[in-house]
Amino acid sequence: MSRQMGFLIGPTFFLAASWFLWGPEHVVIPQARAKSVDRNRLDTGPHRKILGDPPVIRINEFDRTCMDCHRIFLNKQPKSKPDKHRHIQPRHGINTRCYDCHDREDRDRLVLRDGRTIPYTEIVILCAQCHVSIHRDWKVGLHGRQSGFWDVSKGQRKRLLCTECHDPHRPRHPVMGGVEPLPPPNTLRMGTPESHSADIEHESRNPLRRNK
Repeated sequence: MSRQMGFLIGPTFFLAASWFLWGPEHVVIPQARAKSVDRNRLDTGPHRKILGDPPVIRINEFDRTCMDCHRIFLNKQPKSKPDKHRHIQPRHGINTRCYDCHDREDRDRLVLRDGRTIPYTEIVILCAQCHVSIHRDWKVGLHGRQSGFWDVSKGQRKRLLCTECHDPHRPRHPVMGGVEPLPPPNTLRMGTPESHSADIEHESRNPLRRNK
């Protein structure tokens, strides 16, 4: 019996091959059109460019630090409307004065609540004095932007500082709202891709739930 069944293997494979070659056309699976994405949304760089430590700006073709100018009038009381830095409008909660964050004696450094001074590279310590919960989220990677390796033993990790996304003088201008996620994969199971914006409600059927 097994010998007789062996003779059927060849014809069976021949019929199967004939079906694939000369049989009816395959069912064409429809594919949704891929959604184009702005290349800038893939950029992992910072939103703001910080001045460095100590801060340096170019004045009359020369690089100047804060103390290059403030050393001249260090002991003078600041005016309510200073002649310089008019573009800066401190609107950061209760912090509306320069000396809330900048050291009186050395403007190239920041000052903490207890009077200790820190360099601009440690701006996170200054922000953490008030933004405790956000700082905790930032340390574990839930807030802010990172690039590189999660496992630092495999490579370097770059974590952006607070001022690389937020203006320290007016942190809500421009508003740093949520970032819209990139479009999902185009699959038949998930249906037509919909926006994941927080203010748009999904009306499409969720395939992960039972139909009522």
